[in-house]
Amino acid sequence: MNKFYFMKSLKMFSLLMFTSVCFISCNEDIVSPGSNTQDNFKYPFSINSFWYYGTRNFVTNLRPDSLSSIYPTDTVTGFGGATFLKDTIINNDTLRLFRNSHSDQGHAHTTLELYKQTDSGLMRYAYFSDGTNFGPFRNENNYTLSLNGREFGSVRDLINYYNYDFYYSKDNQVNDTVLYFDNPPVTAVKYPVVTGMEWDFYRVLTTRLTKKYTGYEYVVSNDKTYYCVKIRKQWYNNNSLVPDSHLIFYDYFSKEGMVKRDFTIKDIAVSNSSGQLLGYIDVKEEAFLNIFSQP
Repeated sequence: MNKFYFMKSLKMFSLLMFTSVCFISCNEDIVSPGSNTQDNFKYPFSINSFWYYGTRNFVTNLRPDSLSSIYPTDTVTGFGGATFLKDTIINNDTLRLFRNSHSDQGHAHTTLELYKQTDSGLMRYAYFSDGTNFGPFRNENNYTLSLNGREFGSVRDLINYYNYDFYYSKDNQVNDTVLYFDNPPVTAVKYPVVTGMEWDFYRVLTTRLTKKYTGYEYVVSNDKTYYCVKIRKQWYNNNSLVPDSHLIFYDYFSKEGMVKRDFTIKDIAVSNSSGQLLGYIDVKEEAFLNIFSQP
């Protein structure tokens, strides 16, 4: 396989909702700096609301520098679009279908999820994937990536495993024709928005994922300034009480919805086919809002 193939694989959003639980927003009323709460916070939930976004990803902090012969540091750009399509009734409950499609350099993927807006938050009730260009994937030039005791055949496998909250890991493949129900439903956005509040987002065996409102920041994207709430997603592995320091994940949201995402995976071990450790790399990816449209 071409050694540059892995760089074409990184994606931004799934469950996004979010990942795509990731499309969270602030209230129409801007919160003044120093306030720790925002009243009447609601996610833009109208049918045909649409987000068009760009993505950038790259490998960085190669140790030693000779790893650049395997993993180039060129930035790969991509684009995507996400929208609430329509309402549908499942199990006597009215849910709204959310579609998120992304592509970079010829590799495309679409996720479909079902949400419901409640007084306590934006809740995801079910999901399924079309499986386009998803793994498992063969190793890139017989090199293996390792993090937290797991091995991955490519950067794409690694990013998908964490960015999609384990739904598309090698040992948990999603069938593209089956609707999977969240039990209990996943709280993608918690209401009201309160600085410092952390809530359980998702659990997988001994791993717990949380989201936490860390504060507000101004973010410039596409020559426009947005006042955003900053949210950190954290992984607690092996029933640990301390979040995983290798995974640094922030979302930034304004009243228009998702504005920016920063995701860094640190200290990824690179080994050859004989199991010899060659060194370490970090992987960074970001997404940024280009256009938001709401009926």
